[in-house]
Amino acid sequence: MFSEFLNLDTTYPAALHDFSEWHKGIKYFGFWAIEISTPDCQNKIRTHQEDLSDKLHAYYLRQPHITLVASGLLSDNYFHQDLITRQVEQIKKSNIKSFSLQLSGCNSFATCPYLSVRDPLGRLDSIRECLNNISEENDSGKYTPHVTLGFYNKAYKTSDIVKDISELSSNDIEFTVNEVVFAQYETRDVQGPYQVLHRITLERRKGSFYTDPKYLRIR
Repeated sequence: MFSEFLNLDTTYPAALHDFSEWHKGIKYFGFWAIEISTPDCQNKIRTHQEDLSDKLHAYYLRQPHITLVASGLLSDNYFHQDLITRQVEQIKKSNIKSFSLQLSGCNSFATCPYLSVRDPLGRLDSIRECLNNISEENDSGKYTPHVTLGFYNKAYKTSDIVKDISELSSNDIEFTVNEVVFAQYETRDVQGPYQVLHRITLERRKGSFYTDPKYLRIR
């Protein structure tokens, strides 16, 4: 479970500054995601964040979510409005119905601890394929569905982190996914909240979708 993480000696502390060399002055970064809104799931996330709070930067404000595809910087030269529109239409055509996921145990990347997400029917891969058929995602590395708990505030021995995580009580929670969203966050704030631009509801019976008109334009 922790084999990849333990290949590292220590965690990597996140630098909380404006990465202007990355965003080149572009204000927003866009991504497709599933929001985590059920009370049981949110309570589990908060509990784990509190248990690990001494090792995490304060003021992590990004809402609980599962990233589906990291689209890229929102600009005509990078990830532009036409691509978003085409992805929305592609999801509609794919007729993906609502489905279940499980919020599972705690694990860690080099920069952050996270809660694992179980997807026994492979629905997330289907949605990702649908989106990537229009535009390959910004980060094409191995996809691990998860909910980020925050960012490490300094370098810790990975063996110590695994010990702490293993002591946390964590029952799997099943929840239903009824919609996917396209959102943006401000590139100058790596811990800041995101804003939803498109909210696409998955109809359980008819398999149809709608996009709220107020989200049809990048702000």
